[in-house]
Amino acid sequence: MQKHLALILFVAMSAVPQAQAENLSLADILQAAFANSPDLQASDLQVQMRQAETAQVDGALDTRYGASVGLSNESAPTTSPFAATETNAAFIAGQVVQPFSDGSTLTGTLKYNRAELIYPSTVNPAFQSKPNPLYQHQIDLIYRYPLAAGSGNPNYTYQKEAGEAEEKAAALRLALVKEQIASRAIALYAQFVLNDLSVKLSQDAVLRAKQLLNNQKKRESFGLVEKEDRYQTEALVAGRRLQLAQAIAAKKSAQTALNRLMYQDAETPLFVTFVSPKVQLESVANMLAKAEQVRPVFQVLDAQYQAAESRLSMAQSAGDYQLDVVGQVGTRALDGTAGAAFAQGFNPVNDRYIGISLEFSDVLGKSSNKAAIQKGMLAKQSIQIERRKAHLDLETEISKLIDTLKSADITLRASARQVSAEKKKYRAQVERYKKGRTPTATIIQFEGDLRAAELRYLIQKVNKGVAEYQLALAMGELEALQIVDVNADVNAGVNASEQGDTQ
Repeated sequence: MQKHLALILFVAMSAVPQAQAENLSLADILQAAFANSPDLQASDLQVQMRQAETAQVDGALDTRYGASVGLSNESAPTTSPFAATETNAAFIAGQVVQPFSDGSTLTGTLKYNRAELIYPSTVNPAFQSKPNPLYQHQIDLIYRYPLAAGSGNPNYTYQKEAGEAEEKAAALRLALVKEQIASRAIALYAQFVLNDLSVKLSQDAVLRAKQLLNNQKKRESFGLVEKEDRYQTEALVAGRRLQLAQAIAAKKSAQTALNRLMYQDAETPLFVTFVSPKVQLESVANMLAKAEQVRPVFQVLDAQYQAAESRLSMAQSAGDYQLDVVGQVGTRALDGTAGAAFAQGFNPVNDRYIGISLEFSDVLGKSSNKAAIQKGMLAKQSIQIERRKAHLDLETEISKLIDTLKSADITLRASARQVSAEKKKYRAQVERYKKGRTPTATIIQFEGDLRAAELRYLIQKVNKGVAEYQLALAMGELEALQIVDVNADVNAGVNASEQGDTQ
């Protein structure tokens, strides 16, 4: 995907103080992933291969030339006592062919021969052929122009168009791979954030449980509570420590996955602050239309469709009959001396050749051509079906994400109100507990209720942010999104909810 995410992901070494930690954005993380991704490297090689294929098509208009030289000796029986019995020949020949983009070709040929007849010794020189040896020089320019098949050079034209379209599609596939990496990054990012929040909440829960235990011990020392009450609190502390250990293990696993996404050491500590984009919701039809303009999956399919159209046009043009007009001019020089024959070959006044002709050819049945046309039409239909499937899949994805975000707002406000209520309930119960007006089991239960409510709130908040990222990714507009902080401070959301309730 060409547009980078405007998502902020702060990453640092947890072994150093936060103030000294190096903050990395998601763009930095993706840059590291892009630079080392084998999938991107393979896709980049595909682009280079398509570029080479396009350059290879351009080679169809390159000038071709060649030369040959040879010697021969021919000996044959004869029925005439005055005929030559042996012929010694030597020749040198050259050819230059220049094809043009309109399908025509210009060919230049040159041939220079020397032929010497060998007669029996019994043949009187007066009866021998003169001159001997004989030198011949021939130059021709041949211009061939197709009137039917080959007119406009469809092989070159359509192959070049198809090659350029496939080159474009290969380049756009890089964006597709980047989208996949970005999608995975969002998922791993959210998982790490959730696990990190879970660790912080577990640490808070351990702290609250310890405070409760310390209070319990003091009260026990004054004989206000029995040791069985302290056992309940000690069990609570042990349970909270187990949850903290589990949260740390889950965070370690998420840290490893996120580090490996960046192709760095799995043990590298990470410091992450969660932020989320602010998505502007519209109708599904409007968002779908905008997404189709920028998403690389549709651009790739459009480029592939252009390539398929070019190859179909090439197959259709290949079925035309062959009708070429051929014009030829040249010289024919013949002399007994080498120099004179060579010089006369460049003089078109006396020794010339001029000709024009029509050449026709065709194929009966054209089975191969019909199969090629059918294959091209099926290729276009296949791409159309694939594009429609991509359209329907994207429509489904956008619809689900819009519903998710709408319901997430309602659920998040309700969850914030629950956290507020659980805090009030827990604090009030703590005051009652200090006065000995509530049992230990009740305060433990209320503390667990508060922790569960806080965890649900944060999970819902992060999930809402993930849905916003996914929608922005589906729209291809992450770079343009406004970023708003939705850090793991539960109080911010809770206070906002409380203010809304009072209003």
